[in-house]
Amino acid sequence: MKSDTGMITVNVMNSGQDGVYINSARLSGAEVSVIQSPDQTQGQIAPGTNVTYVYKVRSEASDGIYYLRFILDFREGGGYSFTIPVEVESSNLKISVLEAPDPIIQGVKGDFLIMIGNPRPNAASAVTVTPEGDGFLVTPSGVFLGTLVPDGSSVVTFNVTTLRQTFIRIRANFKNGINPHTATLTIPLTPVENKLAAEPVLTNIRVTTEQGAIHVSGDVTNTGLEAARSVTVTPQGDVTPVDPYKVSIVGSLDPNDVASFDVTFRSKASIGEVPLLITWKDRAGNILTTTSTVEVSSQVLSDQGTEPSRFTNLLVWMFVIVIAALFIYFWRRG
Repeated sequence: MKSDTGMITVNVMNSGQDGVYINSARLSGAEVSVIQSPDQTQGQIAPGTNVTYVYKVRSEASDGIYYLRFILDFREGGGYSFTIPVEVESSNLKISVLEAPDPIIQGVKGDFLIMIGNPRPNAASAVTVTPEGDGFLVTPSGVFLGTLVPDGSSVVTFNVTTLRQTFIRIRANFKNGINPHTATLTIPLTPVENKLAAEPVLTNIRVTTEQGAIHVSGDVTNTGLEAARSVTVTPQGDVTPVDPYKVSIVGSLDPNDVASFDVTFRSKASIGEVPLLITWKDRAGNILTTTSTVEVSSQVLSDQGTEPSRFTNLLVWMFVIVIAALFIYFWRRG
């Protein structure tokens, strides 16, 4: 690739019967320049032996085939030379989208199948693929592919939850020889509202006091067109959930299904309303929530403070039983 560096290795073997004394070994070129040469020391190549010369070069030209000349000078005069072809080829890795959610629904997971192709005449090594950007959640955070052979490809899958209108950039880092390179593809993410989504709604709300706690009961109705799974109702705000209904586990609700719920809590503050958090999962496993506010009257708050607790009720019943037992005992004794 243009501006890349590479190594050229020249192996010189003496196949003759006599030793050859080398004065210098040079590599030269125009479009591909030599930036580092081996030490030039005079020496002999004995019969049947070889000497290796390693040069570091850099491509300065556009794509094409260029020729370097290797020149070997003999001490006694004369020499030997030949040309070395060098190809400059700047094709980058290709990134394409094979599959994507259509439409992209806000807050819902969707799989993007991404293909990484290598159109180059040589292998691309240390290939990694990473999604970049914000406004979405993605797994995995990156994939290591290793080596892509010439004309080879590999497919990776990213699971993306789009939170708002944004874009995701797919970056493929790789090496061409010893040179790092990168290829990118930007994919716009324009989510739409899921008009078929489940919509749990609380109705028939009743607020009472029970065992020194506020008891809220009612119905949960799924007014959406998809099922709501693992539905729960939990009191929020400046309250303390207490038994027996700290959390109301409703379960699954198909469209138009109705189920009852009960939550109990205590509050030390003078509150006029309590938010109830409804949590459920869609078919992709995404956790969704909504909040419904329930009014709490001052009378209910007052009753909560004056109504006896379970422990108090237990003591009262124990006292009644003891009095009754004493009455029966003395009555029998006459």
